[in-house]
Amino acid sequence: MIKLPALVDQLTGFLQHQSAPYLFGVSGGQGAGKTTLCQALVAALESQGKTAITLSLDDFYLSKAARAHLAETVHPLCATRGVPGTHDVDLLKQTLIQLRDGHAIVPQFSKSHDDLMPADQWPVMARRPDVILLEGWCVGVRAGFIDATAQTAWEQSHDPQAMWKSWTQTAVAAYGEVWDALQALLVLRQESFDAVIDSRWQQEQGNAAASGVWQFTSRQEVAAFCAHYESWTLGLWAHLTPQADFAFIRDGDFSYHRLMCD
Repeated sequence: MIKLPALVDQLTGFLQHQSAPYLFGVSGGQGAGKTTLCQALVAALESQGKTAITLSLDDFYLSKAARAHLAETVHPLCATRGVPGTHDVDLLKQTLIQLRDGHAIVPQFSKSHDDLMPADQWPVMARRPDVILLEGWCVGVRAGFIDATAQTAWEQSHDPQAMWKSWTQTAVAAYGEVWDALQALLVLRQESFDAVIDSRWQQEQGNAAASGVWQFTSRQEVAAFCAHYESWTLGLWAHLTPQADFAFIRDGDFSYHRLMCD
């Protein structure tokens, strides 16, 4: 069992010796501590003279309008961000290329408003980073991590024929080029999916305090949102954890336990 500072020291020791630009994936359930870890890693690397940036997969969600179009043409569940297929993968690829070239405009997504921020508010990265941290709840997922059937009670109610779920399985192929480019991968996970819901509810309260806007007003609403990606999260834990270069489980008091990887 280790605390965050020790985890940061361990990972910084690994990252500071890699050739630039080094693409490091940080994957795991929402609320597992990915953002906090990446912020600490960037600070630690920069204190050692390295240039580092975190790219959040969340910032590459499709706009609300684009998802509304998918809801009309594919399946109503596509309106909700989260699952593979609700990201602008081409924009992600383009941004990674630009970062390697030393100049990138990085998109920003507002969770409170559930939409992309205006492009004139996107920050500019004017130097090639030594380390790129690509973090997101589904970084590294593959189609085989889930079954094309309604696995949960929520899926049986909302997608009994698994039409939407099959669409997400097909959509995840577009991410493969990005996942293949990762030079190392870390998985952070919680003890249970209930812990994911609890953590996401805590995040929502923090987001609302900062923005004044509530997307969800109760844990029950958060649980309904999280149900969209329960199968993917559980599949990621089962399949990606053994493949990762680093894997940790985070308990309720924010201690981290190392999991064995292949």
